[in-house]
Amino acid sequence: MRLNIYLAGVGGQGLVTFATVLGDAAIRAGYKALVAETHGLSQRGGSIDVHVRIGDVDAPLIPRGGADVVVAFEILEAFRAIGYANEGTVFIVNRRLIRPPATKQRIPSINELENALRSSIRRIYIVNAYDDAIKLGNVIYENMVILGALYSIMGLNQYIPQNIVEESIKANIRRDVDRNIKAFTMGLRYGNLRDK
Repeated sequence: MRLNIYLAGVGGQGLVTFATVLGDAAIRAGYKALVAETHGLSQRGGSIDVHVRIGDVDAPLIPRGGADVVVAFEILEAFRAIGYANEGTVFIVNRRLIRPPATKQRIPSINELENALRSSIRRIYIVNAYDDAIKLGNVIYENMVILGALYSIMGLNQYIPQNIVEESIKANIRRDVDRNIKAFTMGLRYGNLRDK
């Protein structure tokens, strides 16, 4: 397996935890994994991106146009990530809009943004991880729902057994482990989107 996963989101959404769990699970399954944060001076509410490279790779950063998968934790961030995509890149986009602070410009509605993405990206999956996390009681579970979606949509169970991902969640997330595992398993149902 060789997989380049570019994560784009907003500070505070748990991208680093997501990448840590995924990278650790890949290593536990016997693969090489590199994780790199390149968010600079980002803070809660600011843009953040993380590169996850699994398999036979030597450099931690994904080259522009080199992502196999773009995972956008927030819908506006999907547009920012397009430079890392190529015509075969799969986009997994959380249907959540976090309005940038202090902007005076009109921001399109979430439906307009989704339609724009669908018209320009061939392989796109829209997930409702925010709503799922709220059903579990807290938005902090959003990242594990998205991890479950990535795992099922990309068929990672062929390479990394589900119990290994759950072991990685237990090892890397200290609080509410059971709910984080439940969030991951909730996200698995998004694999059904592949058939549509």
